[in-house]
Amino acid sequence: MYVLVGVKSRQVIAESDYKSELNRERINKQPNEPTMIIPKDKLEQALKPESVEELRDKYYAVDYWQRQLDETVKAYHARIAVKVRQLIEQGYKRNDVMAELGINTGLLSNVQTEYGILFRRRTPSTVVERRKKMIELLKSGMSKQDVAKAVGRSVDAVQEAAKLYGFKIPRQRSHYYDIPHQLIKDGKSFELESAKKTAEFLNVSTYKLKYDMDNGREIKGYKVIRLEKQEV
Repeated sequence: MYVLVGVKSRQVIAESDYKSELNRERINKQPNEPTMIIPKDKLEQALKPESVEELRDKYYAVDYWQRQLDETVKAYHARIAVKVRQLIEQGYKRNDVMAELGINTGLLSNVQTEYGILFRRRTPSTVVERRKKMIELLKSGMSKQDVAKAVGRSVDAVQEAAKLYGFKIPRQRSHYYDIPHQLIKDGKSFELESAKKTAEFLNVSTYKLKYDMDNGREIKGYKVIRLEKQEV
């Protein structure tokens, strides 16, 4: 059982057996304060007297590409439009932009229509050449993550190319979910014990955490590094 708690009011807003339901509740109710989702059996410990600043630092990570409290739809779309244009200039494709900002296709389409934003068309020859290069690198033994970095595309694009050319990417042993991660920001660093804890701190899904790390991207201003798991 989990509970959704207001950081400032320290009041329980909702409770459920699943975090996903509480996330939906948070979106629907749009509380006017930061919130945290914690196991119900740890509620008493979490609500021990602490300052608002301490609670916020401990539990809350702002997702700047989601609509903020008291922000109008128009202002939100304008802010998203600026970032979308920046990403297009950096060569991002439509799917990559959605993954980078954590937004859906409907929102992106609305912003494109409102602000006349178009993605660059790619010539068929350029796409084919890039995909062939991906396959060459995969055959040389490079991982799909390294191939994505080498050609400047996403891991999803590498997997798509492999599927089109009938190349089966060797299954790679994942050391992702159960190893500590180091977070670095403004010259300061600290470690979290697992990918799950790291994703919870950053307030993103483990999928987005892995996606951004595989593509060499910072997450909400943090550089995230996977550490070697210590042998027992």
